[in-house]
Amino acid sequence: MKGVVSGVLVFAALVSLRAGADHPGLKSYETHCARCHGAEGRGGNGPRLVPFIFSYEQALEQIRHPVCDMPAMPATQLSDEDVAKIVAYLQSIE
Repeated sequence: MKGVVSGVLVFAALVSLRAGADHPGLKSYETHCARCHGAEGRGGNGPRLVPFIFSYEQALEQIRHPVCDMPAMPATQLSDEDVAKIVAYLQSIE
């Protein structure tokens, strides 16, 4: 029984990791955000982003018109659609 429970837990962990790897916002996050905010938004040179508590509108405003040391990212560099995907990705991280 102990082996079955361990196997189920390992399987659940692998499924969870794989789901994150397939998230539509992951590639945009890695390309535009991870350099400063670290893997999975857990912090780096920039602040930690998870748990992500901001709305799409708040995130978009901060990305386009930052009130901190973050460089602004215009829509020509990062589309509104990609921002929405990044927000969804960050909100999916536990």
